[in-house]
Amino acid sequence: MRKIRRKNPIIFILTIALTVMVTMPINAEEEDYRAYAHGISYVQNPVTEKSYLVWSDAYKKGIRSDGTWTHDVFMAKLNLKKPKIRSSKRLIKADEAQEPASASCTDDGNMIVTFEDGNDAGDNELYQRFAVYNKKMRPIVKYPADIAAGGHSGHAASTADHHIVFWCEGWIDEGGVDGLGTGDDVYVTSMDSDGENMKTIDVCKSVSTRDWWPLAAASHDKAMLVWQRYVEGQKYAHLCFSIYDPAGARLETVSNNETAVELKDMKLKYYSYNVVYLDKLRLFAVNLTTADDKGVLLLIDQSGKIVKKIENCAAFVREASPAVKTDGSVVTLFYPVNKKSIQSFSISSDLKVETALKDVDYEWTDCGTAGFIDEKERAVFASLDTAHFKKGRRTIKLIY
Repeated sequence: MRKIRRKNPIIFILTIALTVMVTMPINAEEEDYRAYAHGISYVQNPVTEKSYLVWSDAYKKGIRSDGTWTHDVFMAKLNLKKPKIRSSKRLIKADEAQEPASASCTDDGNMIVTFEDGNDAGDNELYQRFAVYNKKMRPIVKYPADIAAGGHSGHAASTADHHIVFWCEGWIDEGGVDGLGTGDDVYVTSMDSDGENMKTIDVCKSVSTRDWWPLAAASHDKAMLVWQRYVEGQKYAHLCFSIYDPAGARLETVSNNETAVELKDMKLKYYSYNVVYLDKLRLFAVNLTTADDKGVLLLIDQSGKIVKKIENCAAFVREASPAVKTDGSVVTLFYPVNKKSIQSFSISSDLKVETALKDVDYEWTDCGTAGFIDEKERAVFASLDTAHFKKGRRTIKLIY
């Protein structure tokens, strides 16, 4: 949901919350906590094997009295032997919010970080912007580098040698969650690993559809682009996806000679979906929650064919990516579900699936959660926490 900047196995969880100094009162029933933290990615550099969390927060700044959001982009390095956040570094700092942050790496260790940006945006109100860092986390494309004027809600993914930013343009008032409106069109931009040779194409630009909240995941050479489509007069959306080839800067034909699939048989709960690539299985996993709070997990090959559909899952948490564990020929995904649970899906090479559900002593938020596996083969989740926003102190908390 786009804000109006000038108006409004053994599993444990790593939670992040920093100091809040706000100029507006926080009402737990009315406040959009994404104003304090929104967007988090877990990235492991394939060259150095170092692990990072990248996220946007405004815990210290808070919201200005005119309703303007103030996020900066932060990074923390993780030791997977014993994950703990001991310190963080501010990567991007500007007057108005840079959020939600999304990050990924190419095979040479270059990391892209992208976000929508209200700073110095002029009449456009927003820009989709980015920066690129080398394997030592030194900038090789410095902020502010532009993807597009008017761009927002962008998400990053990286193939072996290309960065991809899937982003939205435009906003249409009314409809969507609580009648607050929807995005309009979605585009994809790709570039070399060093941020050069940028190319942009429209994925869905139409006067007859309203498309937004773009997410992406990448294999070695292709990306899956996933987004939601407004359904006139309904309180649910349809999920859509395309397969993108960044080397040729083109969309693949995936169904009936079309470049996009619209899943009209499922009533999607707004914003409640995600996509990851499972390298061992050479499949994309797309999870979604329906409007009646039922989870569905889809396994989709690189040609866009749905090869497995797992229904009657728990309700997947909004803006949460899974931890993915590979053990021989079995891949296990761990997803935050319901309010305080995790559901695992162990998928074998013949696509047989075993599931399990585990409760945890933590309530998931809509601000962002990123899963990863530590060196003890435990699933870990870094979650932007709302529980401490009122306490006025820096809080780093482990929940087992």
